[in-house]
Amino acid sequence: MRFETGEPIQLPPLPPYESSLLASLAFFRKQPRETQALNCLAMYLRQSEARVLGEIRFYARLLDLEPEVLLRLIEQEPERVEALLKQHLSPG
Repeated sequence: MRFETGEPIQLPPLPPYESSLLASLAFFRKQPRETQALNCLAMYLRQSEARVLGEIRFYARLLDLEPEVLLRLIEQEPERVEALLKQHLSPG
């Protein structure tokens, strides 16, 4: 079961080599290309979790926020986070 949130993502076409790789994965797993693409993106995000959360923790400390709060704000109010970062990172 997949729990999906947020807005759908529209992506441009893949370059030829990556498109072929995706088609092969989908073929061997007997899945639609869109499903396989979603699986690939989800796997990449899970593998990048430690790096991404390290950045979240760094900027959360800078903004005096809990990391979970910053993570949610980035998802729900990215313009607000952008303004907060500009305010804290601006010289003077």
